[in-house]
Amino acid sequence: MRDPQIKWRVNSKPRFTVLTFGEYMAADDGPRETMLRDMRYERVARTLVYRHLYPTISRFLASPMRDRGILAECRRVLQDERAAATSAQQRENLTYEMRALEAFENSLNALGMAGLNFELAAAAPPLQIEGVSISVQPTAHIRVRRLRGADLIGAVVVDPAKGEAPKTAAAKTKVTDGMTHSAILLHQYVTRGFPGKDPRPSTEHCFVFHMHRQERVSAPYPYRRLYRNMEAVCRNIARSWAAIEPPRSFDPAYAKHR
Repeated sequence: MRDPQIKWRVNSKPRFTVLTFGEYMAADDGPRETMLRDMRYERVARTLVYRHLYPTISRFLASPMRDRGILAECRRVLQDERAAATSAQQRENLTYEMRALEAFENSLNALGMAGLNFELAAAAPPLQIEGVSISVQPTAHIRVRRLRGADLIGAVVVDPAKGEAPKTAAAKTKVTDGMTHSAILLHQYVTRGFPGKDPRPSTEHCFVFHMHRQERVSAPYPYRRLYRNMEAVCRNIARSWAAIEPPRSFDPAYAKHR
């Protein structure tokens, strides 16, 4: 349980999730500055964490026959918890989670599961890229069995966050660009976690799926130039991290350093 007196977390080293780093790579300079400040001086707040939905999607994908009963059970649990919720915020969060579950069910055709074998993914240490820690926790691992040659392996991250729908072509391009960079990190995760040629990491099968937009983006091949750019960005972040100025509302008396 967090200390109610703590309102800020000051991160001594830069850390991202695989999705937020993709967003950062696709952002313009102004939003990038804001993102870094918010990550260096992190405001402690209750957030929607999809604590039932995340493991449910993983178990559903990994089940031998894509058992819809797993999704139905999750819906029942969410309905029961919402009925027993003691605060408006709890009810609202559970309602969002139920809507996200419905969106996932409606997006299954767009996910493209044919020919893919999904496997549960254990917790993995973050990628360390030029002084930046990037947490890559796939929704599931992927294996494509082949009669000839090594099996192909990959990983998927299913993004349940609705967010604001991009309204212009330029905004849509940025969203897809961010997903592309995240998919590259997924391929790096698979390559480092399963070294060697048997099985063989596949860029096609390392992808991010946004279930509300029903958009699936795989890592491109080749991506060496894009990855070198990501490494350079990480070096710049690591060099400038300690010099990031706090926001005006920051109060060190209510901050915890980590």
